[in-house]
Amino acid sequence: MRCAKWLLLLLCVFSARQVCAGDTLTVVGMIDMRWVSSNAETSYLYGGLGPLRFDADNDGFRLGRAMLAGNLRVTDLVTVHAVLDGYGDDPGNPIDLSELYAEIRPFPTNAVRWSARVGAFYMPVSLENRGIGWTPVYSITPSALNTWLGEEFRTIGAECEARWLGASSGYYGDVALVAAAYGWNDPAGVLLATRGFALSDRPSTLFDGYGRPSINFYHEIDHRPGFYTGLSWRHHDMLELRALRYDNRGNPGATTADGEGAWNTHFWSFGGRLEPANHWTLVAQYMDGETTIGADSLGAEQYNMTFHAGFVLGSYAWGRQLLTTRYDDFGTHQYSGFFGPPTDEAGHSWTLAWGYDLTERWQILVEGIRVSSSFPPRLSVGEPLARVDSQLQAAVRYRFRLER
Repeated sequence: MRCAKWLLLLLCVFSARQVCAGDTLTVVGMIDMRWVSSNAETSYLYGGLGPLRFDADNDGFRLGRAMLAGNLRVTDLVTVHAVLDGYGDDPGNPIDLSELYAEIRPFPTNAVRWSARVGAFYMPVSLENRGIGWTPVYSITPSALNTWLGEEFRTIGAECEARWLGASSGYYGDVALVAAAYGWNDPAGVLLATRGFALSDRPSTLFDGYGRPSINFYHEIDHRPGFYTGLSWRHHDMLELRALRYDNRGNPGATTADGEGAWNTHFWSFGGRLEPANHWTLVAQYMDGETTIGADSLGAEQYNMTFHAGFVLGSYAWGRQLLTTRYDDFGTHQYSGFFGPPTDEAGHSWTLAWGYDLTERWQILVEGIRVSSSFPPRLSVGEPLARVDSQLQAAVRYRFRLER
């Protein structure tokens, strides 16, 4: 991770020098204040195994998020992006980076538009978190699938995209192929094995640990780069389809001097977004994969777990209001290993959210979540195997934009 930190620091210094040189800088900010009522099991952020961000001991008035997202146009072809986040429930650093990368977009000379990103960023997989700073656009809390992607995954490396622009042939749509190589994501899989899936709008940040006990997911352990590759298709403004294959190529037998191991984690993700008529949006996404830790020589004692998660979402917009409902299904299955009780999880949830734009800068959101799940490791901390957790949130958001 030390090399990654130096890379990010160099990008920060370069960006600051360019600001002084008078290039265009745009900053988008958001302050999110919450009122929360929850009966949930103790959240992982506070040392428990709960499936929700806020638990019964941490409700009331909270800071949901404070975010600054900056875009610096270095040249006509190069832009540097950075996202700085603060959360009221952060047990470590109060402020940390969640993204920092340079984006290169050459001028198109034919029907194919090329672009590349270098640094630390989210992979292009979520159909919910399409707002600035990877903010969900339909609800306060993203699905279990996208919660996990925000918690354990960040691309620290390079990504290249080739997008065929249909407008060059009279077609209102495009097709894109993306591929990336990265490092520093070997621990991805540990949270899913120890806590299971959750529904939370609290992603990890780059340098601070996550949860209690604290985990930093961005370490290079086995010195083997991972990859992902994906394909997307957009048809008019009505339909978008995505498929992505992720594989961190972790060596499950590799460990650090302090005993931290690499996880071999890979999955497929498929999703679609349909806007069949005015005001309506339908979204569905599904993931299926496997994670492994422990040397191959361990045989049946090697830890192996499969996992899946999916959701369907319907959203209706009218005037300044947006009403959304979502159903999630998720689970894991440990078929070998040495970690105490089997981490076989089965769960589903319902989410109902309503949003209202008071003005261009002020927004109100109200959301309720009900999660039913079973997870054997809860027995070891005195919790029942199966339980129902609920959370009600009301958020007031203030957004602003500055340009130089």
